[in-house]
Amino acid sequence: MQPKTSICASRPLRIAVLGSTYPRSQDDYEVPWLRESVNRIAARGHEVGVIAPSFAGLRHHTIDGIPVRRFRYAPAAWEKLTHGSGAPNKIKANPFLKLLTLTYILSGIWSTWRLCWEKKIDILHVHWPFPHGLMALLPAAINGVKVVSSCHSAELALASQSKFSIRVLSICLRRSSGVTANSRHTADLAHKLTGVGPAVIPYGTTVQVDQAITHLPPSPEEIPLLLFSGRLIARKGVDFLLRAMPLILAKRKVRLVITGDGHYRTPWQALSLSLGINEQVEFAGFVSHERLSQLFRSCSMYVHPAIYDEGGDTEGLGVVLIQALYNKKPVVATRVGGIPDVIQNERTGLLVPEKDPQALASAVLRLLEDSPLAARLGEAGFSHAARYFDWEDITDRLEALYRRVLTVDEPAGGPESVKQSLALK
Repeated sequence: MQPKTSICASRPLRIAVLGSTYPRSQDDYEVPWLRESVNRIAARGHEVGVIAPSFAGLRHHTIDGIPVRRFRYAPAAWEKLTHGSGAPNKIKANPFLKLLTLTYILSGIWSTWRLCWEKKIDILHVHWPFPHGLMALLPAAINGVKVVSSCHSAELALASQSKFSIRVLSICLRRSSGVTANSRHTADLAHKLTGVGPAVIPYGTTVQVDQAITHLPPSPEEIPLLLFSGRLIARKGVDFLLRAMPLILAKRKVRLVITGDGHYRTPWQALSLSLGINEQVEFAGFVSHERLSQLFRSCSMYVHPAIYDEGGDTEGLGVVLIQALYNKKPVVATRVGGIPDVIQNERTGLLVPEKDPQALASAVLRLLEDSPLAARLGEAGFSHAARYFDWEDITDRLEALYRRVLTVDEPAGGPESVKQSLALK
């Protein structure tokens, strides 16, 4: 009989990826980093499928040749718990949606177990393991499916709000065969809450980058362009950037383009109007990869004013920051969450305190007035991103983790996992 390790190392794997959000169509720009990760694993010859909740009655479909199985959890008109601004933000805005969480979990449990049984899945990769880790318990117990759980910070902040939720999260992570986190911040938070130490495996950029880019400061007559990109939700802190704009405009003419959408778009547009900066600020909404690439190439700097929101949620990593570094752009960001994994102060960008418009304005003006510094940060940032956030290396590590858990019977967790997480980084 051939050893199990030899079999696992030679044959393609059957992998199911489970999460709360996945593109609803070929042109949907939700979670581009997850889509890229799925596509890269599939490109290595593995059989990959996605399990995700329905949205407004959406049925099973295919994205990039990857089958996406949608589980229904309510009448179509009510199936809006996920996508867009995310379930926690939607529940906060409309508490009625909390009633759907039970049917969401039960439907997810059934759909996940059924797919794992039908397709004889080897690896079930669970993203946002609270509450999606509950959907993995049945396939792991009955079918012997190996579970890999990936933490992204938002679900940890959600779980930390009650002892019961922490207990549920702990069970899900401890019964996983492998646990990852997208940054050291997320790994530390997971370990603090559950005692499980994830391996840090980040994600790379999904925006096309011109490798011939050189940093060119704007000409004297050109108005510098500041860029922000992301979901317009509380933890992005865009309101603090808007409040910094009058301070910047008092000394320099600038333009600010904000891409993305969310339920804070309307109040932030109103804030822009009340501050008298609406002519200098463009809310562009969701834009194509091509338009976003063009904005990264043409901007003078990227600004990311993330904060800790009222629920304790913040940036788990900040993939958009990696996109800025790959485009050799200087970055101003706040020192929260996983951002320091990407932006090293005075080396790959400038870090400032959260919720401080004056600090944001001062850092932006400093880069506008010191083009050699801006160029140096852009070049150093590119080198850092190319070294630590390369998709091929990331996919190698993820594939190696899949292979490893198929040969190990012990669940993830314990101090050794923490040591491993630091080694991987």
